[in-house]
Amino acid sequence: MTQPTLERLTELRLTPEMQQIINEAFVPNDRPFIMAHVDEQGLPSMSWRGSVIAVSETQLALWARHSDGATVNALEKRPDVMLAYRESGGPGQRSRVILNLRGKARIDRSDGGRKRVYDRIPQRERDSDAEMLGVAIIVDLESVSGLLPGYLLQMRK
Repeated sequence: MTQPTLERLTELRLTPEMQQIINEAFVPNDRPFIMAHVDEQGLPSMSWRGSVIAVSETQLALWARHSDGATVNALEKRPDVMLAYRESGGPGQRSRVILNLRGKARIDRSDGGRKRVYDRIPQRERDSDAEMLGVAIIVDLESVSGLLPGYLLQMRK
């Protein structure tokens, strides 16, 4: 059996389909992203993130509930991040999806920036910070790799 030919996407641009996958990852699909970064001691760190959303063709955003937490403090010093997402394509799922998104994170502590992100994240995530004490993390993408149905992703800035 021959493998189908995949179209290669190289321009760094989140398509509408990719944005929908990202925005629906946690709710309704209950598949949070994994975010990797380097902590304050210079060690690798990973965490599950249910608030990841696509805010443009080249940016993601997520919510950090603790505005002075370890992740926020680490990202202010070392902004490199990688976010990973996978759908296996099993029963009841769309075809196989793998997204690896690499970029530079920055903390947005402004009231307007925080509100814009908070208002768009899943309700489940807002319920975990009902008083909106956290901060927005904006990720300026530098590369996206992985697979979408019919596509091989090799996007670079």
